[in-house]
Amino acid sequence: MRLLKAQVRSFRCVEDSEEFSLADVTCLVGKNESGKTAILKALHKLKPEHEKEERFEPARDCPRRKWRPGQEIPPDPPAISTRWLLDDAEHAKLEEQFGRGALPYKEFTVSKGYDNERVYEIGVKEKVVVKHVAAVAGLNAEERKPIADAQTMDMIRRGLEALASPTVAQKALLDRARGEFGDGVDEAVIAAVDQMLPTFLYFADYQRLAGQVSIEALAKRKAQGTLTDKDRILESLLGLAGTTLENLLASPTFEEFNASLRAVSIQISDMIFKYWTQNVHLDVELRIDQGRASDPPPFNTGSVFRTRIENTRHKADTSFDDRSSGFTWFFSFLVWFYRLRQTAGKKLLILLDEPGLSLHARPQHDLLRYIRVELKPEYQVVYTTHSPFMVDPDDVLSARTVEDVVVKDKTTDVVQLLGTKVGERVLSTDPDTVSPLQRALDYEMTQTLFVGRHTVLVEGASDFLYLKWFAGQLERLGKPGLDYRWTISIVGGVDRVPGFVSLFRGNSLQVAALVDVQHGHKQRIDNARKALSDAATLRPRVRRHVPADWRPRIRGLGARGG
Repeated sequence: MRLLKAQVRSFRCVEDSEEFSLADVTCLVGKNESGKTAILKALHKLKPEHEKEERFEPARDCPRRKWRPGQEIPPDPPAISTRWLLDDAEHAKLEEQFGRGALPYKEFTVSKGYDNERVYEIGVKEKVVVKHVAAVAGLNAEERKPIADAQTMDMIRRGLEALASPTVAQKALLDRARGEFGDGVDEAVIAAVDQMLPTFLYFADYQRLAGQVSIEALAKRKAQGTLTDKDRILESLLGLAGTTLENLLASPTFEEFNASLRAVSIQISDMIFKYWTQNVHLDVELRIDQGRASDPPPFNTGSVFRTRIENTRHKADTSFDDRSSGFTWFFSFLVWFYRLRQTAGKKLLILLDEPGLSLHARPQHDLLRYIRVELKPEYQVVYTTHSPFMVDPDDVLSARTVEDVVVKDKTTDVVQLLGTKVGERVLSTDPDTVSPLQRALDYEMTQTLFVGRHTVLVEGASDFLYLKWFAGQLERLGKPGLDYRWTISIVGGVDRVPGFVSLFRGNSLQVAALVDVQHGHKQRIDNARKALSDAATLRPRVRRHVPADWRPRIRGLGARGG
């Protein structure tokens, strides 16, 4: 199941985001206070992992200009509206349950307002469902007679209820009509689709594992049903190793207790440091100690669960709380996600609020690669950022700009607040909004300054983006893309090709040039060709000329989002 589009209305700083599409991995880019988190939180409330905790609250969530104390917020228009697409397997499963042709369309919508009820709009053919349910009930010709003319599930129910002595098959059909279809065919289909709808998982910077936890205080919060995010991450930490805090404490001997803790520590270390490459000389050590009288409460009495990180190079260990904020975030995120993947499977949609904000540029790149390699194949991901290193330059068209829009009338100077808008035009007019996108592209393009053994020369940034985009599309289709050994270098125009060749003459490079052919440029093309031919050591591989009318068509395609 794939989330195609979303629209947020009357939620915090968002008056109307306008409908925007979502990709497999969607990056929401915008400056601080633009409304990125509001968009993410509204999506989260559609189907959160904790329904009772994540509700639309008028006093907290409704824009102040609209809300009055005691006022009920009408459910229409809803705060969050979404459009979805069933995949072939899901559609086939629903038709197996309700009949072939029961759901003529794979697309449907789900919305939710301040009444906190999910509302579905799904095309359902009740006659098809009624015919299918009757056909699979195992009735013989005589048993079918009371419902032979039934057009609705209610007619089936009433027809069977009128029987004085229903047969076993008739009673089973009546039970199904009263149970599964008791609220109607539409509600039965909606219930089935709702089970398929992914759970939205939200992870933010503040959701981190605590370095030490009072076991008595944790047990009390668990009994009261008031577990915190830090508590849940601790439970996830132990759950990854297939155990619980209760099981650890119930170990009958010290050796078994110690072996259990060491096993958990080793498994967690192997998982975390497979991805954390900044320092490979670290190990995780989990301990349960008695509180000491001089420690701050509640860690001065009872049993205390501690997570410590040992540096094997320096032979020193520190509390998890004392590690860098980047490390503690990365550690907590991996623990949280891996545990949820075990419990919820693939029915997840992942929302990350400013992921890796405290990470160095290189681990931010590693996190982006982790999202692309580990998450994207199985889950849709939506994340916010204003870091250029968290924008994928190979998929920049999946970015969405988030702006707090203010319009000023030029004649009256009246300022109109339009609120947060989500746009699919990655080249916004607001320099602050697009700054991360520009910096990401700048960084990617500067890498081309390091000329490779095989170099493709292009004239401008658009040529660079088109080559990368088309290469990606070919690879998605299972066809050869641009060989990884070729480096794309922007020279700034066909006139600069000779200068480039002269600068790197003698480096035994293989060069291909992709340039435009336009009227009046024949001499420039000849100069570029001559420069490549004269440089014997460069051995030109490709000299491709593009028709003059090709470039505008491609630009038009790119402007429409590919």
